Amino acid sequence: MAISDKRYIIREVQAWMDVQTKHYPILSVMGPRRSGKTELIRKYFPHLPYYDLEEDHNFEMISKNPNRFVRDKCMDGVIFDEFHYIPELTRILKTVSDELLEEAHQKDQMALPTRFVLTGSHNYLFDAKIKETMVGRAALIKLLPLTLQESGCKNPFEAMYKGGYPILYVNGQIPESFFPDYIQNYLEREVKTVHGIEDLRTFRKFMEICASMTGQFFDYQKVGSVLELSKETLSKWLTILYSSYIIFFAGPYYKSTIARFANKDKLYFYDTGLAAALMKDIDRPEDIEENDDARGKLFENMIFSEMWKKNFIKGRYLDPASFWNITGPGGYEVDMIIKRAGKLKAIEIKSGNKFDPKWFANMQKHKDLREAEKFVVYTGPTMDVEGGRALNFCDLDQLFLR
Repeated sequence: MAISDKRYIIREVQAWMDVQTKHYPILSVMGPRRSGKTELIRKYFPHLPYYDLEEDHNFEMISKNPNRFVRDKCMDGVIFDEFHYIPELTRILKTVSDELLEEAHQKDQMALPTRFVLTGSHNYLFDAKIKETMVGRAALIKLLPLTLQESGCKNPFEAMYKGGYPILYVNGQIPESFFPDYIQNYLEREVKTVHGIEDLRTFRKFMEICASMTGQFFDYQKVGSVLELSKETLSKWLTILYSSYIIFFAGPYYKSTIARFANKDKLYFYDTGLAAALMKDIDRPEDIEENDDARGKLFENMIFSEMWKKNFIKGRYLDPASFWNITGPGGYEVDMIIKRAGKLKAIEIKSGNKFDPKWFANMQKHKDLREAEKFVVYTGPTMDVEGGRALNFCDLDQLFLR
């Protein structure tokens, strides 16, 4: 368990930050709202002045002349929280960093340790102007909600219901009050203020539909019919959820890259607690345990989300896993495929706690998977079984080690 005290949880990504901050003058920490970005950077850089640009007085003070503000007050370092509210800052910090790097090179210093820290809940890679100035000068850290190891949560239904937002583990706040406030805050500050969407009521219904489709292909025709929205609008709204680290997509596994991009992706939430809060009739962990559909969807979502979190913690940003989908007569699916060093690992994800040998059946059907390492991730004990290995959901690190 990575809990250090009742006020702060040590994050696994800090090991990667230790490496990156030695080589880049700018550090960008991105992730969804309330994922712990502010706590992390203020603990990691206690000596740097801090400005939250969502606060009106900070925004007004800095936006008047951001270049002068940086050069007069921030040359020894600074933290700008929610920096995308003043996007010119990236251009200014690029110029300042280049100047400082040139000075360092003249002194035979090959690298400039991190001096400027930017955080945000909106993925700046979707903003071409910001991306252009940041690439090559900023280390990118993605901070998502807590991993299972960080939360220390061992009960699968509590883990799915509670999710991983740190505040739920450090001050006694409960999901029943946190998530309604979180959703409303997200709608007002991100969806309306940043993206200019006025119809928040329909957007919330859209989020609820996405939660009901977790682990599935997004059906544009069906959702568009229900909400009376065009495919273009739905695509835009999916991009908003994706760019603000609410959802991600897992694609199918194919040997051919072209075939991979010609097929649909499955939708998942980064946080199962948020997904559960958007679903119907889930008011406690027992509601997930007693609802076969919700239990299966949320458990699969939790495992995929955990894989993405572990991937980012190690500084990797390519999708870490795929699924195997065989269509047509006799079609079947394998829940997760991981490729490491040219070797495949095939994984079935089951929310039950009693191992069933039949869970390996689909992994044996295709010739390309017969030589793959085979796993079942479930809620029972970790053990070697005939045909592969059964992993408790808390032991996912073994997928990286074996």
